[in-house]
Amino acid sequence: MSMFRNNWRGCADWRSEGLPIGSTTSDTAVKLYDAAITQDWRSEGLPIGSTTSDTAVKLYDAAITQLIGWFDDPNVGGLVKTVDDMHSADPNFILGRSFSLGLELIGTGTTIRLNNDLNTQLQDLVQLANKNRDKIEDREYRHVEAVRKFASGDWSGASDVWEQILVDYPTDLQALKFNHDALFYLGKSTQIRDSIARVLPVWRDSSLPLKSYIHGMYAFGLEETLLYDRAEREAKLALEANRNDGWATHAISHVMVMEGRVDEGIDFMSSTVKDWSACNYLACHNFWHLALFHIERQEYETAVQLFDSEIGRRALHNKAMLDCVDAASLLYRLDLIKPKEFVTHEHWEDVYSIIEPHLNDHIMGFNDAHFLMACLGAQHTKEAHQLIETFDPSVSSDSWIRVTVPLLEAMVDFHEERYQQTVEKLMKIRYDIIDIGGSDAQRDVFNQLLIVAALKSPLDSHKRLCQRLCAERQALNDSPFVNTLLSVK
Repeated sequence: MSMFRNNWRGCADWRSEGLPIGSTTSDTAVKLYDAAITQDWRSEGLPIGSTTSDTAVKLYDAAITQLIGWFDDPNVGGLVKTVDDMHSADPNFILGRSFSLGLELIGTGTTIRLNNDLNTQLQDLVQLANKNRDKIEDREYRHVEAVRKFASGDWSGASDVWEQILVDYPTDLQALKFNHDALFYLGKSTQIRDSIARVLPVWRDSSLPLKSYIHGMYAFGLEETLLYDRAEREAKLALEANRNDGWATHAISHVMVMEGRVDEGIDFMSSTVKDWSACNYLACHNFWHLALFHIERQEYETAVQLFDSEIGRRALHNKAMLDCVDAASLLYRLDLIKPKEFVTHEHWEDVYSIIEPHLNDHIMGFNDAHFLMACLGAQHTKEAHQLIETFDPSVSSDSWIRVTVPLLEAMVDFHEERYQQTVEKLMKIRYDIIDIGGSDAQRDVFNQLLIVAALKSPLDSHKRLCQRLCAERQALNDSPFVNTLLSVK
């Protein structure tokens, strides 16, 4: 099965899927939204009322296809051009505009607090939706409300709206994907799993395009809730239908790293690299997973080579937030176990150059923790302290104050060799760090930080704690990497 499609749905197709679009009459816009015509969407139960342009709707279809598959389709010029062309086909296509705004916000690289143009776009969209409230589909109006909530920082509220949409329209991929990402940022692993489980029967019984991707999304939710066998089965179902499904590949790599299947993980990721590297928006992250396996096997030079050839290079080129945090995380892990042995100052300066414009964003704690890694690694200690000091409690969530700030403080303590304080702060929040978002594998760097800090602490009680933490780790993952942590000098 090719990763590229050409049977884009128009307005009627979406309506037949139960997902009507009322905010455009442009079939060009709607088909380029799914790359689907307005009549096609209507026949699939997803009516679109905000455009009559089949061009706009088909471009909408094309955009969703590329988003869910993590790739740029050259047939439509890639995701960015697809979205631009969709807007050109019908500038008032409300559903399409909610998609493009959601796409920019869900990347967590910008915020309406700091981006006036983005805020203006949002306010214009809300006004347009309110003005046409009686003309567009209720589903479309709810998508605008979800994006408004997400933009204002109410990610849980946005998730609630997307969940409500999925109750009525279980095949709405815009709601499904944005909700998947929002729950990931919130650290809601069980909800990630269950949000897909609720709609999976509808997809299984359908002949809808893109349905194989649902298995990969479900696999990730299963993996994050420790249901590793089921996760791997679901991911393999997705890959049987489409070997280029980078997210399903990603789910299997998660399973293998969490189960300590290091050799198998390297073989799997290396043998399928031509398949998943076609997913250019996820390739950097999958190379990061491959590098983690090599670190676990103490092949540090190989991990650095992957950073130089793929991870760092892609992060510098794309400047996508996922790639930036991957680059910072990999260098931090290497420095944690082999300080200054494999990572150079130039490596850190390259990563710092990417994250420096975002130091005042304070969009999510997970990002800030990785920004801090780059500040500390590049020896920008002033900026590291400012990162912690400049967050505004009045616009921050409870978890930010309760978890993110002490986590960042613990990282600074470690950098400044206050290992006892590092342990004390991390022990208080270790079971709450999930609230900053990210996956188990991504947050494991903080487990490693705690173990190394306990090992280096001057307190004998902390050294005993280090042994207990390693025993805890081995009970879940019998990888020899625990011995690497215990050998840190």
